Amino acid sequence: MKPSRPARVIAVLVIAFLAGASYAQTPGASTSSFGAELSIRFWDARVYYTGDSVHVKVTLHNSGAAPFRFKLSESRMFSLSFEARTPSNRLLDASDDYKRTVAGSMPVYYREITLEPGEEYSFVEDASRYVKLDEAGLYTLRAVFLPELLRPGESGTVILSNALSLSLRPAAGLPASAPAVSDSTGDVLRPEKISPDEVVRRTIAARQKGRWEEFFLYLDVESLLRRNEGLRLRYDRESDEARLRMIEAYKADLRLDRVDTDIVVIPTSFEIVQTAYTASYGTVTVVQKFAYPGFSMIKDYVYELSRRDDVWYVVGYSVRNRGTE
Repeated sequence: MKPSRPARVIAVLVIAFLAGASYAQTPGASTSSFGAELSIRFWDARVYYTGDSVHVKVTLHNSGAAPFRFKLSESRMFSLSFEARTPSNRLLDASDDYKRTVAGSMPVYYREITLEPGEEYSFVEDASRYVKLDEAGLYTLRAVFLPELLRPGESGTVILSNALSLSLRPAAGLPASAPAVSDSTGDVLRPEKISPDEVVRRTIAARQKGRWEEFFLYLDVESLLRRNEGLRLRYDRESDEARLRMIEAYKADLRLDRVDTDIVVIPTSFEIVQTAYTASYGTVTVVQKFAYPGFSMIKDYVYELSRRDDVWYVVGYSVRNRGTE
């Protein structure tokens, strides 16, 4: 959203390798005292259920007498965080999406923005992308803004917002889905508590053999679907039943090679070269070769995995071409 009066904006590129946790949870961070205020309100106030998106309008207002300058990253997770607390003051965990973003090594693009006295700047963010809102209950929700971006090991100045009261109801019951059955044996398939590299190895091997149910066993199709911004916005607006239909339609499109073609293409051979993981998030790097008449294409795949109920699931991936041989 645009500021109420034109703010001077300077486009800047900074390359920083960031890793850290939410400043909302960082002891020692100080609150801004230079006149800027941060306020939040629900963008589409309604009844919220666990698993829903919680869109919040975030507004920075310069209530001081001097210009207020700050940096705003394109991926706003480097400029903003949310905290949600229970009535007993228990802080909810950061979401897997937030942890992956701020723990990754990547170039961080940002703009320098200046607000003159009386000016404000607003935008809308989904708080459920920052905080795990998967438990029904009553919470106090706040936003935390970092004018100088999130930097590892530093407790810089932050601006705290007002508090919102967020009530989450249990998600409506979903119809039971049929268990996955092995294409080759007819046995019921159940995810096993195996390592991230073994999850990736089995997933790729299943695709090589054309065993779709085994391929989908450790694949978080919802996370893949939500990587598409247009589909994510539509998915967030749908009912639970409609979301299930969207996921099934996405799986059908994967089978037909219509979406996420890089993850369904069949490699001639593959080698797992690196695995790194924490208690809840991991990456597996795989060198894959694809044979063509007269040459082979070589690509690096980095699979992202998230751990739920002691089972690792593939939630995303990236691909880099290495050339041919």
